[in-house]
Amino acid sequence: MVSNPDCTFGGVQVGPGPVTISGGHATSAAFTPPAIGHYCFRAEYTPDQFAPYSPSNHTDTTLECFSVNAQTALNTNAGGPYTIGVDGTVALSDLATLSGGTSDATGTINFTLYDDAGCTHSVGTASATVAGADGDQYTSSPPIVVSATGTYHWIASYVSGDTSKNASTTSACSAPNENPVVNPRPTSVTTNAGGPYVLGADGTVALSDTATLSGGTSAAGGTITFMLFSDSACANQVGGDVTTAVDGADGQDYTSPPITVNAAGTYYWVASYGGDANNVASSTACGDENETPLVIKPHISVSKSPDAQTILIGQTANFTITVTNDGDSTLTDVHVTDALAPGCARTKADIPGLASMAPGAIVTYTCSLANVTASLTNVAIATGKPPVGPDVSASDTAVVTAVAPATHPAIVIVKNPKSQTVTSGGTATFTITVTNTGDVALTDVTVADALSPNCNKTIGTLAPGQAVSYTCTRPNVTASFNNVAVVTGKAGATTVTAQDTAPVTAKAKPLTPPTVKPKVVSHKKPKATG
Repeated sequence: MVSNPDCTFGGVQVGPGPVTISGGHATSAAFTPPAIGHYCFRAEYTPDQFAPYSPSNHTDTTLECFSVNAQTALNTNAGGPYTIGVDGTVALSDLATLSGGTSDATGTINFTLYDDAGCTHSVGTASATVAGADGDQYTSSPPIVVSATGTYHWIASYVSGDTSKNASTTSACSAPNENPVVNPRPTSVTTNAGGPYVLGADGTVALSDTATLSGGTSAAGGTITFMLFSDSACANQVGGDVTTAVDGADGQDYTSPPITVNAAGTYYWVASYGGDANNVASSTACGDENETPLVIKPHISVSKSPDAQTILIGQTANFTITVTNDGDSTLTDVHVTDALAPGCARTKADIPGLASMAPGAIVTYTCSLANVTASLTNVAIATGKPPVGPDVSASDTAVVTAVAPATHPAIVIVKNPKSQTVTSGGTATFTITVTNTGDVALTDVTVADALSPNCNKTIGTLAPGQAVSYTCTRPNVTASFNNVAVVTGKAGATTVTAQDTAPVTAKAKPLTPPTVKPKVVSHKKPKATG
């Protein structure tokens, strides 16, 4: 065995000495190279006495050369498992430990990543420059970015820079620790169904749920399925499933299509995200916080009694008002208004119980309307404020009929003197007294006296018990007559009348003797003439 490059000289003997040829074959003793390098076996044939020999062929030599280098090994670890990032990608690297070689080893480690178990479909390559193979670690560069979940497979190949010293080596497909798993991102669904809600005038309300999908990728797809139930066990579904398409699971909000309900009570939403290749499915649970919207049906009623009453004009109408919270939610700031009977209005300042009325609460009070002068239909309106939604109101009517009391209109006229005698051609004088003897006022009171026109008079209005007196005359009475004075008056549609008679007797004038004028004697002197 020689170690010089061309094996022409030197060398060491292998074994205890020459080996005898047997059957044309000779095998050397075993030799362990003490170090890496280039080696050659040189076999020299020396003829024995049975073979011809001459100096020219004394050294009949055979050469077999070979190199002894270090047998390197790759021990790799790709790490993991990994979770795909929010952006839908993850960077994978491989870590290779190169051992068994020399400290001055050179070359390159090539890393190839595959997405199939047979390592036939490459998704990227990377490398690392070797500077030592005696336990040195090398990380693939650059990292290979993948955008799909699943199991990947690395193969690392060391290409020696000096094969005479360090042998190349390659890891196998699916070698231990070379199969990194990329998992989808876990997601979570939090929801808020809002509320409480109020049944509308048509007895229905549309409910929606808002789901916040978090933890996933920004490009997540799939759908969120919303289900609404009417019981706490989520056994009785209301309507069918409704879905919303997903476009991102990194804190995005998604609102369900509405589901219409027609009954008050507590409802229960369940929202389920179906996931996709890069995002794990997730769901809320029945009864989760903020997933139990309350649907209320607030209502108030008011009763004003009696429903109808009849009173005399000028009297007082009395009422009893009852306010009831006959809904399913507390009402606050309850108040009653009554336009035609302001004394029946009430607020929480008047009745503390009106400040807050729980379901089933009742408040009752009495009130009145004084001096009713005409019939009316009285309306009491009760209003309360529910926790949400518009105020609720109710009204009730009470009919009040105002009637006039039964009346007894009457009038009396007295003409005095009851009789009188006047000298023919003289004047008759009368005193006329008109009295309202009824219990109701009389209007348009007039006196007519056909034979004594001077006694005609318009009096106007007379209150019950009121009397009016006046005097009048009939001049130039030349004949006796029965004087009749007639009085009329009105009480509403009723006309009352009365009359009185006062006879007048005319007498002839007494006879008067003729008057004789005395003769007048003149004592004047006659007037001179001539």
